[in-house]
Order: sequence, then C-alpha cells, then structure tokens
Amino acid sequence: MFCIVVLLIVGCFSRGAWSCSCAPKHPQTAYCHSEIVFRGKFIGQTPHNSIRDGWVQYEMNTTKVYKCPDQIKDLQFVYSPGMESLCGYQHQSTNKSQEFLITASIVNEQVMITSCGYITPWATLTAFQKRGFQQVYQNGCSCQIVPCYSVPCEVTSDRQCLWTDSVMQRTHQNKEGPQALHLACVNKGNGLCTWESQKSRLLTTINKSTAH
Repeated sequence: MFCIVVLLIVGCFSRGAWSCSCAPKHPQTAYCHSEIVFRGKFIGQTPHNSIRDGWVQYEMNTTKVYKCPDQIKDLQFVYSPGMESLCGYQHQSTNKSQEFLITASIVNEQVMITSCGYITPWATLTAFQKRGFQQVYQNGCSCQIVPCYSVPCEVTSDRQCLWTDSVMQRTHQNKEGPQALHLACVNKGNGLCTWESQKSRLLTTINKSTAH
C-alpha cells in the first residue's frame, strides 16, 4: 500500500503543490513508457476498498491488447484513485460501446490507470496514430522523444527527436500538434533516430489492400 502512495506522489504531484500535474506526452512516449497498452470499453464502475480506501474499480471489455507483460493474464478490471487530486481518472462517458485507447501501469500486481496516462477515444485518433499504436511505436522505443516547451532547445544525442509541438502551437495548447498527430521517432538502424511521417506508409498499405 505504501508503494502505491509513493508511486502516485512521484508520478503525479508537482513539487510543492498538492494537486495532480501531468506533462503532455507524445503518443509514442505514452506507448513506450507504459507497461500496458490496450483498447477497450468501460462497462462498469464500482468503489474498491481492498487496495486503498477511495479507489475505483473499472470493469473493462478489452478488445485489443498491444502491450502487456506475461504475468497479467487478463484486463477485466483496472483501478484508479477516486480523487482527482491523486491523479485519479474520472471516466465521464456513459456510452459503454465506445472504445478507448488506454495506457496503464502495474502496481502490486494490479493494473492501474491515472489521469496522467494516455486515455482517449479510439475514434478520435488519427489514422497515423492508430497505426502507430498497432505497429510503429514499438519499433521506436530505443529512441527518446525530447519535449521542447520554450526556445532555445536542442537534443544531446543522435537517438533523440526534438518534439516542438508545444512551441509551434501556442495558440492551440489543448490540441495535439503535427508531430503527435502524424509523426513517429524511428531508429534508422545506424544509431540515428529521426522523425518519420507515417502518411506514406499508410497510403502504401491502403493501396496494396485495395489492389487485391
């Protein structure tokens, strides 16, 4: 129980402020830094006190698993703190047929989600992001995406890609920028990681499928 509290404080609290603070994540970073990535539907919600008072248990209908360690045999239930100040995820949709892309971690053998995770309706992802979670992002986990929040900023290694959406889209701070929507940081196989558009790859796949 103590480990859960420590992890939440380290992962979610800004220093000196008793509130949840989450830095934006490129979807590839969310994939690579998460222990579990899956697609599913929220079909039930109940208080759950066996882990810690005030926690919430979500019942899931899991439709696709993209990343999960062997010790987790099923994803029927996930857990989250009940309080927003503890980075608790508050599921708002009442549509039980709506699919979500969900990143999660493992704490004390339980699957945990928080508001700092990447949890978004599957239908709102771009075609390139969907392909990223399905195939592309896993191949870029040896690379590091470095956020740039103010200029000047730079990378310090050939294995880093500079993520500039925040500085390029200051008037649209609540929206993802082009690098998050359409690009992946990929390892070119020679010790160099670079941004690569998924558009051409996706169109090639579509053209091949329509040709048959």
